[in-house]
Amino acid sequence: MQASLIALVAVNQIGNVFHHVFTGSLLGKLIYLSLFLLSVATWSIILKKISDLRAERKRAGEFRTLFNRLEGDIVALSQEGIIPANSPARLFVSAYEELRLWATLDREHNCIVADRPVIPALERTLDRAIEIEKGVWERGTTFLATTASSAPLLGLLGTVWGIYMAFQEMGNTDSASLSTVAPALAEALLTTVAGLLVAIPAVFAHNGILRAVRNIENQLESFANEIINHFDRQVVVGANPANRTVPKIVTRKKTNVPAKSALPK
Repeated sequence: MQASLIALVAVNQIGNVFHHVFTGSLLGKLIYLSLFLLSVATWSIILKKISDLRAERKRAGEFRTLFNRLEGDIVALSQEGIIPANSPARLFVSAYEELRLWATLDREHNCIVADRPVIPALERTLDRAIEIEKGVWERGTTFLATTASSAPLLGLLGTVWGIYMAFQEMGNTDSASLSTVAPALAEALLTTVAGLLVAIPAVFAHNGILRAVRNIENQLESFANEIINHFDRQVVVGANPANRTVPKIVTRKKTNVPAKSALPK
């Protein structure tokens, strides 16, 4: 019985809120519409980021497992049909493609030979790739920051306008009764509440996404150092009489598509 009464009161209050929204002034309706659109966009970004971060965690874990299983073997990894759908895999692909510009494959000694030191170039490539990944993961944070700062201001605008309308109504009717000023004051307070309800999730989402991006950046920097160490051990500087091109990397879009070998005959 008590639960039913609480539910009835809640429904009644929600009905009152919608009544004030739809019967308010034109400016108030525009503010509500703006806040509604900001809220929809904010929650779309939040849900998209949550989905992307979960997928990234899973796919990055799968690639790291493959990387560790092959003990960082450059050529073996390149022929595994890597799916560049996560940040660590894209880092490896970037480094490998840079390596192909400078190095050749010596099958006789089972090593990759470069005619000049390639590690500095690989480090620059990985740094650039990390910055690109960081930019990808930070998409949407500017909008969240803008929403977090502008939504309360829109609410404040509605509050000031509602108070102004209340005083205007008092002057028109020569009455200061509650029934006279209540609609305008309700609009004033509701816009403030609406602005805060939009801004608060945006603030938490903005900070949470930036924290997740920092964690991803730290993990990528650690993995980049690991890639450099493996490349440093497997790439030999010197002349390669065989002059065999380093095989192209094999990538695929879906896990159920078998990888095709790209090793030179």
